[in-house]
Amino acid sequence: MENNFTTHTEHNKFVDKRMSNVKSDLIEITHDKLENILLKYLGNLNKMRSWITPLSIFVTVLVTLLTATFNDYLGLSKEVWNALFILLLIGSIIWLIISLIIIAKCWKKSTLEYLIDKVKSS
Repeated sequence: MENNFTTHTEHNKFVDKRMSNVKSDLIEITHDKLENILLKYLGNLNKMRSWITPLSIFVTVLVTLLTATFNDYLGLSKEVWNALFILLLIGSIIWLIISLIIIAKCWKKSTLEYLIDKVKSS
């Protein structure tokens, strides 16, 4: 009967060095504490993407202001339409600045290291 298994010495001729890193920290945490930590972390991650909408609106309104010729429409004069778009432009840039300030404040709270530290410290 032929032996289909390789011996330990035959396997070693293909392996130069064996390393093992199996030590690990054990973290015990209750379900509700972990859920609270993860919900706060997800909230911070969502804040990191909060700049997309105001920037999109800003760019859209800016392109409209630069390229469009406003006409009288729906009972509003072309000057009113132009003023409304300027107000939208100003509002979107203020919204963008506020979003960037919020991002700067929660920058460290949205890292993986912060999440791990919060789980370990609970």
